[in-house]
Amino acid sequence: MTDLKPVRIAEDEHGARSDYENIQVDKDLGTLDWVISEEDIQKQCRIDEDYDPAYCLDSKYGGVIAPPQIQYRPPRWLLSRNYNVRGVFYQWDFENLGPMKPDVPITVSGKIADKWIKRGREYVSFESSGTDPDGNVVFKTRRTHVLDMVTRDAPRGGRGLDSGVKNEKL
Repeated sequence: MTDLKPVRIAEDEHGARSDYENIQVDKDLGTLDWVISEEDIQKQCRIDEDYDPAYCLDSKYGGVIAPPQIQYRPPRWLLSRNYNVRGVFYQWDFENLGPMKPDVPITVSGKIADKWIKRGREYVSFESSGTDPDGNVVFKTRRTHVLDMVTRDAPRGGRGLDSGVKNEKL
């Protein structure tokens, strides 16, 4: 029997993984402009097997709207632009405040909300919102990731796989 010791991955194809100590609470993650296409909506419906008429035919907002969970990816893109983290998704809270329509630009912004250590593991929480061209907030979200399931006293070493998004397209 081999004596394997737990390690935390040191790097992946994007370079060194971000250290907990270097993640700054209140750091502005920037903005990105995001446009949802009808194809994106159809793909999300297939992923979730959710074919509500509002997503496929018509809604009370005058036309097709996107399912709420479509907004998962853009906030994660903002985090990934700033920090190379690949932990385990721990918590996701979101609130939809208005319709997300195809071909209507949404400006997504975000910031690091908090970080903490619990039971020897490192956690990071970030917040994001999406705003339509009229300045209306259409969604708000807060996500938490545990940076590694291995406790922080384990050494960093080795190269891991990138489990993140390869590009900014649904």
